[in-house]
Amino acid sequence: MKVLGVLFILLIALPMESNAQKKVTIGKKTNSSSFATIRGTVRDFDSGEQLPGVAVYVPSINKGVTTDINGVFELKIAKGRHALQVSMLGYSIFFYDIILLGDGKLKVLLKEDAMQLDEISITDVAPDQNIRATDIGKQSLSVEAIYELPSFVGEVDILKSITLLPGVSTVGEASSGFNVRGGSTSQNLILLGGATLYNPSHLFGFFSAFNAGVVNGVTLYKGGIPAKYGGRGSSVLDIEYKNGDMQNWKGTGMLGSISGNIVVEGPIIENKMSIILGGRASYSDWMLSKVNDPDVRNSSGSYYDFNGRLSYVLNEKNKLAYSYYLSGDNFSFASDTSLFWSNQSHILEWIHSNGEDFTSQLTLVKNQYDYSIINDSGVDQFNLDSKIDNLGLSYNADIKLFKENFLNVGVQSTYIQINPGTLVSNSAVSSINNKQIESENALESGVFADFKYEVNKSLSVSAGVRYNYYTYLGSKTVYDYQPYVPRSLETITDSTFYDTNKPIINYNGFEPRFTLRWSLSPSSSIKASYNKMYQYIHLISNTSAIAPTDIWKLSDTFLKPEIVTQYSLGYFKNFKENTLETSAEVYYKETDNVVEYKDGAQLILSDNIETGLLNGIGRSYGLELFLKKKTGDLTGWLSYTYSRSLVQVEGAYDEEQINNGEWYSSNYDKPHDFTAVVVYKLNRDWFISGNFTYSTGRPVTYPAGKLRLEGYIFSYFNERNGLRVPDYHRLDFSITYKMPSRRKIWGGDWKFSVYNVYGRNNAFSVFFRDVDGAPPQPYKLSVLGIPFPSLSYSFKF
Repeated sequence: MKVLGVLFILLIALPMESNAQKKVTIGKKTNSSSFATIRGTVRDFDSGEQLPGVAVYVPSINKGVTTDINGVFELKIAKGRHALQVSMLGYSIFFYDIILLGDGKLKVLLKEDAMQLDEISITDVAPDQNIRATDIGKQSLSVEAIYELPSFVGEVDILKSITLLPGVSTVGEASSGFNVRGGSTSQNLILLGGATLYNPSHLFGFFSAFNAGVVNGVTLYKGGIPAKYGGRGSSVLDIEYKNGDMQNWKGTGMLGSISGNIVVEGPIIENKMSIILGGRASYSDWMLSKVNDPDVRNSSGSYYDFNGRLSYVLNEKNKLAYSYYLSGDNFSFASDTSLFWSNQSHILEWIHSNGEDFTSQLTLVKNQYDYSIINDSGVDQFNLDSKIDNLGLSYNADIKLFKENFLNVGVQSTYIQINPGTLVSNSAVSSINNKQIESENALESGVFADFKYEVNKSLSVSAGVRYNYYTYLGSKTVYDYQPYVPRSLETITDSTFYDTNKPIINYNGFEPRFTLRWSLSPSSSIKASYNKMYQYIHLISNTSAIAPTDIWKLSDTFLKPEIVTQYSLGYFKNFKENTLETSAEVYYKETDNVVEYKDGAQLILSDNIETGLLNGIGRSYGLELFLKKKTGDLTGWLSYTYSRSLVQVEGAYDEEQINNGEWYSSNYDKPHDFTAVVVYKLNRDWFISGNFTYSTGRPVTYPAGKLRLEGYIFSYFNERNGLRVPDYHRLDFSITYKMPSRRKIWGGDWKFSVYNVYGRNNAFSVFFRDVDGAPPQPYKLSVLGIPFPSLSYSFKF
């Protein structure tokens, strides 16, 4: 009876909590105007942290706004009495009964809704934001939404969740990075707190390099990219850090089958200074022993990462923040070769807010990416090291001009240094000769402006431009080659040495950005966008995914910047009071100066890498269909993408052509991609989820035959990327039990997941072995061709 009584009280209390109401009078009575402006901030009740993306809505007049990144909103309505609704996913809805006499301020504190299960949400703002917003090709994910998806060995994985969205794909298991709208992995600008990540994955793509516990939000731009972003041609993945709690100490953690993580946050000085610390580490060798391939089975691998962020409130208008990130991977292949790669970043921010009309941010960023290959066996022992260093400074300002019109302006500059490779012998008897490839240096700068203008209730536009300026710097030796013949070591005629930081060549250009939204009705709209982007850093690789052995190369006198132009058009329609979202988008993308490599080119440790590279053009186009159900016990989404990604390399000479100058599929051309994501809530404590994905097999180059020359056997090839590996499909499943927290001190969730439920042997690669007297024999490598169950426990304290 006591239990029933408690349940009855809770049932009564729940509606009261979610419909909390407060009566308040705002402003002083004046006769100057019949309208008044409410300016306010929304904060978390427990932590005091400002909440972005909160919907502030007046139902009687169907008007509302959302809070900005600093939790600030501004709403102009008629004077008088109104009901004001303040809501955000995961928080109890709060109602104000306001009497508006004149301009005034309002401070709102929202409480977390502990009794409500978080729903899948790809946008955590207003229910019809996908219709009203000017953005096209933009999608945001909350950590809560990602948590509900099936996971690999219990890890909340941001990158794997991204690949479930339309227009985003990956070449398969054990592949780092992702491909967006027919672009390469190197064309994605991945920002963690404002610092660039060159390799966003652990253990060759099995895990992402992000600890979800320190992440506040994730935004992916596929089209209509704002002018403040530059340097990449395909997409932007912007991951925001979470600020530490200003009032209470708390934490979260996870113990899984092969890895664990923990996050702790709290005030150093209450309401003045806070800190958040997060760490992850793996114990994954036993997992590799389950892989079919014997070389992988006898290998070992591990990773770790650490995040820290310190926030300090100087006063009401100024804040300081420092963020630090460190990650490392160690993989030993069959007790022979070891691979290491590491990311590190320092970020210092000064945020200034002068009321609700002006916010600025000054940011200093230093980040580094290291990667090494070590061979400690045999006579040819060696250590090959490479490194990328970035040092950047940026200033960004958001200015509210009038009504719903905003201006974003800023300037950015980054100094980039790349050490392509240093080879050192590890043995006195090794035949390896020490070698140092000259480093590369460049300064990439940009100035930008974005203007958002609401013409009327139906039409809204966003127009921007970015001007970029790039300088390739010494010290560097630049070679001259004979004209009218293919570049090779034999055609070198002279060389010029440029001293440290002396300009070698400059590139510059304007990058216009434009988006438009036309509302057809309150529940439907059409959007269009155009953007142009320059990319001055290139991934030189003959693989489909990012690997530690890949070479990052700056634009120079021979390698021009990639220039990407994209057009997109979309139709967006909501049904059933915005609980069901649908969209259809088409896009077309052109790329100049695509980087390709000659057949048989030597890319690693080459003093003259330009002799092995070719310039081409690329084009990609596609259709993206999306259907999402946002509310109810059954939620989820369906997405289908038809996409083509083609390349043409038509040089003046035969050896500078690929496929005789005809168009051919890029390494990541996958025409069909279908994804289904389902989450079903059995009750308040239990829910199950599953996702199914299918895609066309990626292109591959097979040998056409073999020939014998002077006792050696060689395979020969007719067409690059002329065939495909088998189609990819996979089903994942999970069931989660949310443990009730009786004392509100310690709570936890148990999650049981199965990755690759029906054990599909998806091909990671296809290779060939020579058999005497027969054509080359094909073999398929499946990295994880078995069902892979895992159990994890997530906890809060």
